[in-house]
Amino acid sequence: MRMPITDFLTNGDLKFVIILYAFLIIATIHFVKKLSNKEKQELYNIKLNKLVNWSLYISVFSLLLGLMHSFYFISKAKGIANHLLFGGLSNVMITPVLGIVIAMIIKLLATPIKTTKQQ
Repeated sequence: MRMPITDFLTNGDLKFVIILYAFLIIATIHFVKKLSNKEKQELYNIKLNKLVNWSLYISVFSLLLGLMHSFYFISKAKGIANHLLFGGLSNVMITPVLGIVIAMIIKLLATPIKTTKQQ
């Protein structure tokens, strides 16, 4: 059984999901500018690569905060049922996976565009 895509897109930690989607929007804007301005292609690739790095940083940070949050409440509950534990841990993993997917998309946008010179 798989997690429905709507649950995947809506159950992540909202503050991190908003940041990651903002990175994707900014990357799309830079990609469009890169297509229209061939002379400054390297500048836009540098900016896109920085967005890739920040997406990965945000993903790792959200994972660590989610795990810390989950373990805190497990310790307060003095034990927990297995289905609740694994359900919580699966929700912890949503935002990092989304962040890695967004980082891969941005990395594809940062791929240099080869231009052919006309003679």
